[in-house]
Amino acid sequence: MAHVLVVADDLTGANATGARFARAGMRVATVAPDQAARAARDYDVVVTNLDSRHVPPARAAGLVAEAVAAVWPVGLVVKRTDTTLRGNIGAELEAAWRAVRERVDPRVRVRALFAPAFPASGRVTVDGVQLLDGLPLERSELALDPLNPMRTSVVADIVAQQTDLAVRHVPLRTVTQGTLATALAVGDEPIVLCDALTEQHLADIAQAAAQVAREQDTVWVAVDPGPTGALLADALRLRGRAAPAGPLLAVVGSATELTRRQLDTLARTGPVRFVDVDAARLASADTAYRAALAREVVAHLEEAEFPEPVVVRTAGSARDVVDLPEAAKLALPGLLAALVADVVARTAGTAAPSGLYTSGGEVTSAVLDALGVRAFEVGGEVVPLAVHGRLSGGPLDGVPVVTKGGLVGDDSTLVECFGRLRRAVQARMRTVAAEVAEHPAPTARPAPGAPGREPAPPGAAPAAHRRAG
Repeated sequence: MAHVLVVADDLTGANATGARFARAGMRVATVAPDQAARAARDYDVVVTNLDSRHVPPARAAGLVAEAVAAVWPVGLVVKRTDTTLRGNIGAELEAAWRAVRERVDPRVRVRALFAPAFPASGRVTVDGVQLLDGLPLERSELALDPLNPMRTSVVADIVAQQTDLAVRHVPLRTVTQGTLATALAVGDEPIVLCDALTEQHLADIAQAAAQVAREQDTVWVAVDPGPTGALLADALRLRGRAAPAGPLLAVVGSATELTRRQLDTLARTGPVRFVDVDAARLASADTAYRAALAREVVAHLEEAEFPEPVVVRTAGSARDVVDLPEAAKLALPGLLAALVADVVARTAGTAAPSGLYTSGGEVTSAVLDALGVRAFEVGGEVVPLAVHGRLSGGPLDGVPVVTKGGLVGDDSTLVECFGRLRRAVQARMRTVAAEVAEHPAPTARPAPGAPGREPAPPGAAPAAHRRAG
C-alpha cells in the first residue's frame, strides 16, 4: 500500500518529484487521477498529475480533494507546487490541507509545511520572498508569462490570493538555529512557511517537522516544488522498499578456451553460480535430465541476490561439442533457449532475472525467439562485437541484456560485459515507473471516500503518524 501521495499540477513536476522518492529506494508510479487508487495497491509512492495549473481555482481544488480521497489513507500527502509559484497555489494548498484535516482525528493538529525553495534550481526563499536566480519573481522573465504573469514574489501574498488560511512565517535565522522544531510547533496557523537557501536548510526543516510530528501529535501536509516532501517522508521513516533486483542470468553456449578463461576471470571478481550442462545429455531424449537442469537453475536464481550471476554453460571442451552428431549440434542452441524460457516462466514474480547475458549468435537468436522478444533495443557496444541494450516484449520486457560472440575479446572482456549489465540493471531500478495516459478531467465526488479503496475509519490518522504518536 502507498505510504506517500504526491499531487502535482503538471507532468514534468510530477515525474521530477517522483524521481526523488525513487532515488531513496521507494517504488514510484506517476499516474492519471483515475489510476491512482489502483496504483496505491502496488507502489510506495503514488504521484498523480492533475494538469490543473491553468484551470479555475475551484476546479483545481476539487481535483486535489478527489486525489486525496482516492488514495487515502497514506502516511504523507505532498502537494507539489511550481518552482516559481505559478498556478493555483492557494486553492490547491487549502484543498490538500482540508482533505487531510477532515480525515484525521480532530484532536490531532494538521498543518501545511510550505517550503517553496528549490536551491538546486536557483529558487530560494528569503524573508518570505521567492527569488529566481537572485531576482524577485516579478522582476524576472516570469513577469511576462502569458498565462501566469507574476506580480509579486511575497509568498504569503501569493497564497492569500486564493485562500484565507493564516500563514506563519519561519525566517531563515530560525531555520539555521537549534530552535527550529520549537518554531514549527508553536502557533495555530494552518500554514507554516519556511525560508531556505540550501538543501541542508530543507533537510533541517524536514527533520524538525518530523520531530514535531512525533512529539506534538501533528500531521503535516508537505507543500513544495520537490525536495522537501521527499526529505520529510524520509524523516518520518516512510521509506518503503523498492522491489529488489533479481540475480543476473547468463547463457554461454561456447566451449572455447577463450570462453573458459573469461569465465574463470569473472569468477575471480566475485560470487558466480555455475550450472554445467552436459551437451550430449541435453541433446538426447533424456527429459528427466532437462527437468533436473531447469530445477537447478531455478534454485540458484531463488537463492542468489543481485548482482550475483547464475551462469548456464556447456561443460567440457569445444571438442566435446564438435564430436556431437550433426543433428545434436544444430539442436543445442534451441535446447538451451528452451531451458531459459522454462526457467524464466518458473521464476516469474519471484526470482526473475534482472539482467540477461548471452554468448554466441545462434544461442542469442534462439533465446530471444524462445522468450518471445519482439525487438532487441540496441544501446551500444561494450567492446567491439559485444553489444548492450534491452529486451522489448516477452516475459523479460525492458530487462537489460548484453550479447557477445564466443571468440570476442580477451580474458577480461566478460568482466566488462557484466559490469555494464549490472550498471544497466541499477539504472533501471532507479527509473521512475510512469503510467501516463490521456484522460478526461474526473468529475467531482462529494463523498470523502473513493471507489476502489476502503474509506478510512472516521477520525483516523495516517498509519505512519499513528505509529509515531
